[in-house]
Amino acid sequence: MMQRILVIDDDAILAGLLQLTLEMADYEVETAADGDAGLSRVRSGAFDLILLDLVMPKIDGIKFLRLLSERAGPRPPVMIVSSATDGVMNDEYRALGVIDVARKPVEPDELLDRVDRALKQQPAPVGGASA
Repeated sequence: MMQRILVIDDDAILAGLLQLTLEMADYEVETAADGDAGLSRVRSGAFDLILLDLVMPKIDGIKFLRLLSERAGPRPPVMIVSSATDGVMNDEYRALGVIDVARKPVEPDELLDRVDRALKQQPAPVGGASA
C-alpha cells in the first residue's frame, strides 16, 4: 500500500515540485494551498505524513498545527518545509507533532531521505474522517 503525504504550501510551483518528487518515489501525494484547505484534506482522508509551510495566507503553519492538535484521535506527523525555520524545533513545535524541519529550497534527495526517516518513525497511517 502506498504511503500518503499531504503537502501544504501556498507556493503552487514549489508544491507541484514536491508532489512530483514524492510521486516519482512512489508516494501518493495530495496538495493544499493553505492551512484551511489542509485541515479539510485531513478531515477527509488519512495521511502518513504532512509537509507544511509556515508562512501562508488564511491559516499559517503554526495555527494549522494548533488546530490539528485539537482534533480527536491520532494525528499525522508533520515535517516543516519552509524558508522561515529559525527557532522552529522548540518544545511547542514538538508537542504539536513536528518531527523534522527542512529549510527551503530542499534538494530532492534530501527531501526523500527526510521523508523516509519521518515515515519510519510513524508506521501506521493516521488521520481520517472522524474529525
